[in-house]
Amino acid sequence: METEWLRTFIVAAQTENFRETAEKRFITQSTVTKHIQHLERALQTPLFNRQSKQVTLNQQGAYFRLQAQKILSALDEGLQQMDSFVKGYTAKLTIGVAPQIANSTLPAIITAFQHRKPSTQVVIELLKSNEIGEAVFTGVIDMGLSKLTSTRELHTVMLAQEPLHLIAPIAKKEYDAFTLLQQETLFTHEYAPYWQEVQQVLQQFTSHQTMHINQTEVIKHFVKHGLGIALLPKSVIEPDCQQNLLHSYSVKEFSHIVSDTYLLTKYVSADYDDFLVACNSVYG
Repeated sequence: METEWLRTFIVAAQTENFRETAEKRFITQSTVTKHIQHLERALQTPLFNRQSKQVTLNQQGAYFRLQAQKILSALDEGLQQMDSFVKGYTAKLTIGVAPQIANSTLPAIITAFQHRKPSTQVVIELLKSNEIGEAVFTGVIDMGLSKLTSTRELHTVMLAQEPLHLIAPIAKKEYDAFTLLQQETLFTHEYAPYWQEVQQVLQQFTSHQTMHINQTEVIKHFVKHGLGIALLPKSVIEPDCQQNLLHSYSVKEFSHIVSDTYLLTKYVSADYDDFLVACNSVYG
């Protein structure tokens, strides 16, 4: 039984259209028909009901679809593991990372970790901070870099407590922070755990406008284009400020508010210890 027959069958089972299957598989329609016929002969049962030019998955086909998916999943995983072995990897570490961390300190952390453990393959899963703890607990990922702790019983290390900086477009760097806070739209992040504290401070200003954007990179992009201002952790804005793409203010009224970063894991291992060292080398 050829694996290509299985891959063609999976698509055909989804589309119930051999022409569309051919387009998705980048093969001819006649090849699709041959793959299905070969598979049906090997299994000694039809997988589709055929009426004129229409095909629909039958009961046997629906059952075999699940088996075919399992077969291909196991095969693809085995091939991926073999490829990793050939490339010199002897272990794999899956890390769930909040987007804000992925877009700031993660590259430096991964570089430092790979320097320590070059034979460990790192797989990154982007998750929201409020999803990471559960993913670690259930074993979907090995460890997580999150802006939040978890209600689950996990080994949790605080990596950093960063001050918030007000950022504004370069064109408005001559304005003082209080003027900006009263006149400009303040972009907020719904999942930022420090936002309630920020709101308490904002009450002292006679007027302020806010807009929710749940993606840090989009927030920075909007600020660069003069659409508003934002309060973000130092590590998130530092590269842009150094390149003179954003202007930042340290506002004393917000100095007591910090953005926390945590490393979460269920099991402490040698890889975890090395990853923690890599994180500490970046966050200091």
